[in-house]
Amino acid sequence: MAHATLKAGGEDLALSHESAALALGLSLWNGAPSAVHVSVDGSGGGRRGSTRWRHATRLDEEDVQLVGGVRVTTPARTVADLACTLTFEEAVCVGDSALRLGGITSREIDEAFGRCSRRRGIARARRAVAFMDGRSESVGESRSRVYLDRHGLPVPDLQVEIAVGAHTYRPDLLWKYAGVIGEFDGMAKYTRGMQSSDEVVVQEKLREDALRAAGWNVQRWMWKDLTDDRLALRLRDVLGI
Repeated sequence: MAHATLKAGGEDLALSHESAALALGLSLWNGAPSAVHVSVDGSGGGRRGSTRWRHATRLDEEDVQLVGGVRVTTPARTVADLACTLTFEEAVCVGDSALRLGGITSREIDEAFGRCSRRRGIARARRAVAFMDGRSESVGESRSRVYLDRHGLPVPDLQVEIAVGAHTYRPDLLWKYAGVIGEFDGMAKYTRGMQSSDEVVVQEKLREDALRAAGWNVQRWMWKDLTDDRLALRLRDVLGI
């Protein structure tokens, strides 16, 4: 549908916003949009239809690249656009994935802001960009960081290597001063590679046993735990705050 939308709209259009994020392989918390997002260099606002959302904005050539022969906004411009239109949490998820994939920096996203038309939501967007961190390896980890920030919890270190005997582990989040490890449990963790889910579960159990035996307090949570304050209360207790 995206290809057909661009072909019907003219050569000056480019996939943008959520549609560009999907074309670039970035992570969207809420999945694919119901309409194809496209941008065109110009003014006069946008137009939204049942299958296409057309954004009229300043769009320099350096903000566009070809992906499979299709004009798509660059990762930096895509993140800048989405940071202005999505919620803080959603913007952090897509921005973390863009930084994780490499090829762009937070500075390049800020520069993309400078080439955009004056727009609403820029203050929230810049805060989201400052919060983004490519060390977050999944949407679940990104949402966990936003959850911690929302509840005023201490900022953890991310993906820090911990040596235990002959093994080296890299937990999702770490509060070293308190001896606490935080792990987000998403289904992807148990369906990775060529291993069966049972094999992964056993490995995770052995890994956690080793970390606990070495004195680490391992705290785990799932998607549902990010919806209320019970996890925050639990973490406050183990962090001693």
